Amino acid sequence: MRRRELVAGIGSVGVLAGAGALLRYGAPTFEDDEDSESMADENDSDDGPIDVETIDARGSDAGTLTVPSDDVTVLMFFVNACGNCQAQVSRLTEARAQLQAEYPDEVTFLSVTYDSREQISPDELRDWWTTNGGDGFVSYDASDLMREYSAVGYPVTIVVDADGEAHWRDTGVTAASSLVSAVESVLEAESDDEDDEDEEGEQDGTGAEEDADDDEGGPEDDDSSEDGDSTDGRESETGTETDADGSESEDETDGGNESD
Repeated sequence: MRRRELVAGIGSVGVLAGAGALLRYGAPTFEDDEDSESMADENDSDDGPIDVETIDARGSDAGTLTVPSDDVTVLMFFVNACGNCQAQVSRLTEARAQLQAEYPDEVTFLSVTYDSREQISPDELRDWWTTNGGDGFVSYDASDLMREYSAVGYPVTIVVDADGEAHWRDTGVTAASSLVSAVESVLEAESDDEDDEDEEGEQDGTGAEEDADDDEGGPEDDDSSEDGDSTDGRESETGTETDADGSESEDETDGGNESD
């Protein structure tokens, strides 16, 4: 008897949870294969940077932020009623302070809530952010980023490089030191890539200079051929003069014969 009551109780909890999900996110839609392919094509066409609207809060200005950007971006997905999310906010603030001391213009922190403006107003979100020690950009625009980076659950923290590739993620409360290490590894990898590009550029430049030197050597060879032409000319002139002198001598000789 107790077992049947327990099973019935678990079933009731599942029904209540499902109802809550329906109220929060809406009923699921069922599509045929053609609709699925159409949606896949639409998603493929939407690939690219995502613009999110940020609110005015501590460490956050009202405006638009693009993901990815030239910086390494730390994303955190949260809901305001989540205790672990509240604890994660202060961890992010601690990590942000450490990273900004060494990389002041290379890391951006963006926290996005699953909650809508109807569920929590901007003023309430701003107060929640300050109360929990938040410092960094805050936004309501979680849906596109959630789909792009397959964020499931909360809090979810993801480190994204300048190309938009996710390198590290964690669900739950993360130690600030672990987050700092994750960001630094991405920054170091990007720095190594830049050094490799610089070396390739220098090698390309050296090769171009060598080719230019080879091209400059060509006219000198042409000059030597011009010298050869000049020499041939002088030899031709000398030969002509010799022929002329020889002809005059013959004429004088012929003149002598006539006097005889």
